[in-house]
Amino acid sequence: MTPNDKKSYAALLSELTLQEKISLLSGNTFNTTPSVPRLGIPQIKVGDSINGIRPSAIDGGMATACFPSTTCLASTWDVELLERMGAEIAQQARLKSAQVVLGPTINIHRDPRSGRNFECFSEDPLLSGQLAGAIVNGIQKQGVGACPKHFVCNDSETMRHFYNVNESPNSRTLREIYLAAWQHLLRTSDPVGIMTAYNKVNGLFCGENKELISDILRGTWGYQGITMSDWFATHSTVPPIKAGLDLEMPFPFFRGGKLLKEVKVGNVAEAEIDQRALKMLELRDRTQACHQNEEERSELSDETNRIARELAAAGIVLLKNDNNVLPLSTTTPFKVAVIGEFAYDPVVTGGGSASCKPQYKQRPLDALQTLLSPDSTIRHSPGVRTRCIIPVAPTTQLTSSSGHPGADVSYFNDSAPSTPLLTELLPSPHVFMLGAFKPGLSVPSSRLEITTTLTPLSTGPHILAVRCTGAFTLTVDGAEPVLARDTQADVTTEQFLFNPTLLESRATLDMTAGQPYKIHLAMRSREALTLGEPTPYAATICFEEFASELAAIADAEALAAESDVSLVFCGRSDQYESEGFDLEEMALPRAQVDLLRAVARAGKRTVVVLYCGNPIELPEDVVGAVEGVVLAHFPGQEGGMAVGEVLTGKVNPSGRLGTSWWRTLGDAPSEGWFPAKRGEDGEVEIRYGEGVGVGYRSDGVEKRVRWPFGFGLSYTEFGYHGLKVVVEEEGEKPVLRCQIGVTNMGEREGKEVVRLYVGAVEAAVWRPERELKAFTKVLLQPGERKVVELEVDLKVACSYWDETGIAWKTEMGRYRVEVGGCREEVVVTKEVSWNHL
Repeated sequence: MTPNDKKSYAALLSELTLQEKISLLSGNTFNTTPSVPRLGIPQIKVGDSINGIRPSAIDGGMATACFPSTTCLASTWDVELLERMGAEIAQQARLKSAQVVLGPTINIHRDPRSGRNFECFSEDPLLSGQLAGAIVNGIQKQGVGACPKHFVCNDSETMRHFYNVNESPNSRTLREIYLAAWQHLLRTSDPVGIMTAYNKVNGLFCGENKELISDILRGTWGYQGITMSDWFATHSTVPPIKAGLDLEMPFPFFRGGKLLKEVKVGNVAEAEIDQRALKMLELRDRTQACHQNEEERSELSDETNRIARELAAAGIVLLKNDNNVLPLSTTTPFKVAVIGEFAYDPVVTGGGSASCKPQYKQRPLDALQTLLSPDSTIRHSPGVRTRCIIPVAPTTQLTSSSGHPGADVSYFNDSAPSTPLLTELLPSPHVFMLGAFKPGLSVPSSRLEITTTLTPLSTGPHILAVRCTGAFTLTVDGAEPVLARDTQADVTTEQFLFNPTLLESRATLDMTAGQPYKIHLAMRSREALTLGEPTPYAATICFEEFASELAAIADAEALAAESDVSLVFCGRSDQYESEGFDLEEMALPRAQVDLLRAVARAGKRTVVVLYCGNPIELPEDVVGAVEGVVLAHFPGQEGGMAVGEVLTGKVNPSGRLGTSWWRTLGDAPSEGWFPAKRGEDGEVEIRYGEGVGVGYRSDGVEKRVRWPFGFGLSYTEFGYHGLKVVVEEEGEKPVLRCQIGVTNMGEREGKEVVRLYVGAVEAAVWRPERELKAFTKVLLQPGERKVVELEVDLKVACSYWDETGIAWKTEMGRYRVEVGGCREEVVVTKEVSWNHL
């Protein structure tokens, strides 16, 4: 289709029947909205997420290009690179025939325990909004739409469907932190959609909060795109329409026939339906370039992989490098101990809707063998296990009744309890159904049975486990049940998807190597269909052979003692950091702490490589004992080589923290206010008790952080000099303009992030000592000097939200400007109040 051939779907509004207009306002599957074939109006298909566009099926096995997690992207501080990434995300969306990408996620890193922080950018609203805007621009320049999320205050997963953020949208806290991120996003980009959050703000669900959607987002800020609910996040029919919510996802639970009835009785005017339907038609106009409807596929691309590696390497943060332990020499042979399971089975992403199945995984162990001198000795010790759940019993150790690897599964309806409705052979003892059941299977009133023969490879006290949604019994060799539960699992559909630990039951059994054990699992279906969401129906047999932590630590310790340098790969996985639940602590898993202490004690030099999305609390003695700490984040499918290139100096680390790393959980300003709590009245509430003092904005932050916001080391050094600041108050757009010289004083090429902070010297209300107002990233050759200019709207640079005047306010007075440790004071002579984007 050429530009001249483009249709105007918006022009078809008057030709739609009322029922057709209403049909456009809800999804019809988990990831599509209906079409109107008689008028040629296509469906809209959405795809999750910017870290990798997943296939449509919830349990689909198709792989996709897996990019680094969003905390890694934020640590790049690189607008140009993230816009290039957006273009690659658009191509991945086209491979899945999606018109809209659900993301990026720009909720604030308020607390280091939030399970979904890994898929958000930062504790800072400007950094979050501007980097997200770069990705949106990259996606939409390719004709695909982007839908940032979640508007607003979804910064906790605990009871996220219910909790109320007890703040007025006109409070300083919301305006200066949480809503500000969206302002910065919309100043730099024009996304086709915005997804509202699950939670309430000031007593109203975000999807039916008129003050948020119609008054602020559309009214004050002038946003013209669609608004859509998160999945199963609508709670009523009329209020979301009145508030301005265009699209209910994924199904018409509160729209469809219910909405038609409300129109007919006069509770909703057809003109209001027209407003919402017009937005959905305009969405189709803006995404016409990608309205193909082809079979989903995954394709390897050298260009995509190059950008994925560049992103991962650019986001890696060097946190400690005592005695120049890094970079490792690639020419001088030496002995290297590579310790930890993540070295050979790396973590690439967090869990939930921002996760995906990567096309491949690069192992850091393999990368180091490629990059280091061929005469170096590289040996590996697996270290301790890091997991919250027991893995699915491996097919290679299972035998079905027919002798083939796998398990037999039979399904029975209560109407014919002795005759199987269906029998199948599965390669894995894992059954997964969500809403759509096996043909003829009655839910409720049915059961399944999984039978297999398990042969252990070793002798010991092994773990057998079950994850089931219904009541169940598990027997071994026909004896009394080893595990049983007489009621269905007390979990929501969301917990079923994202928090399998709640489903798991475990038993320890002494088992003998090579001896076959007949395993039988019988599970009842759930007692009733889940209201408002698809009903889960799943059963899994899990198995893990015994492994001694003490022996694993001793092996790693011995290897470290024989090596010149020890690289310990540790941290968290998607089992710890995921959508659907929050962490309970900041600490590194205990066994990993014991491993680190032992290796640091025995080894000559120790470097820790951390995989995580959230800050991790490291004990003082561990930080003091190791020479190097490298933050790898969840680095995507190219992460193994990216980590290797940073460790060996092929890439000079340029990542800078987008979030403060606190010494302990008690040092975090949100510690006493997180997560949501249920009050005596039964209501679930979150209080933003720290107010505007989020992250580095809080008082006394220097004493409480291990590594501060913006921190990151390099293999070279940068010097700043000659700061010049000019305030231009006259003219149509008053600006604050800064100029500073930056010099690479080392012997390696390197990139530096130049950051501009502003703070009020005196103010009528409490204000943070400094706030980020602009940034850029520059490449400098050894000895090179560049003059960097940063310009920012003076109102944005100097204003705070005036709760009394219900507007942004710039006070007259002195302001402190800081760039690279250089400071200068300036004077603003005019007082200004304003309220626009």
